[in-house]
Amino acid sequence: MPNRPNRAPFLLILAATVALGVAGSPSSRAAADGFVVICNAKASTSALSRAELKALYTGKSKTLGGSAVVVVTRPEGDVPFGQFVDQIFGIAIKTLLAKIHQEVFKGEMTKPSQASSDEEVVQHVAASPGTIGVVSPQGASHLPSSVVIVRVGG
Repeated sequence: MPNRPNRAPFLLILAATVALGVAGSPSSRAAADGFVVICNAKASTSALSRAELKALYTGKSKTLGGSAVVVVTRPEGDVPFGQFVDQIFGIAIKTLLAKIHQEVFKGEMTKPSQASSDEEVVQHVAASPGTIGVVSPQGASHLPSSVVIVRVGG
């Protein structure tokens, strides 16, 4: 009998994706890219364009859902944040973090919250309206009601 590859991990991932209700939605494209954008539910924001995300993460947009925007950053080498920065900005994390630092120094942007895990990002986002962050698809699977997934559009 031929040796067949084990498809159980694939089927488990597929089932989880369908159970989360993201299969086929715009947010599934971001999840397939390895990141999910989340924000505080009080922001009443369900979708953002790439241009809007760039403006939020570079201090050009000052509010999100009527509250002062606070972005949550993650360190260099962080996989979900790295994929987000690559897909949305087309630059390295180090370059974006330097840009954010520059905008904070000039007074054009609120100092970002820093997190080193999905759990920390979710805690920061849940704690304050106007806060936005990036987690892995797995990190987005068990969000509190105070945090929502933001669809990423063109």
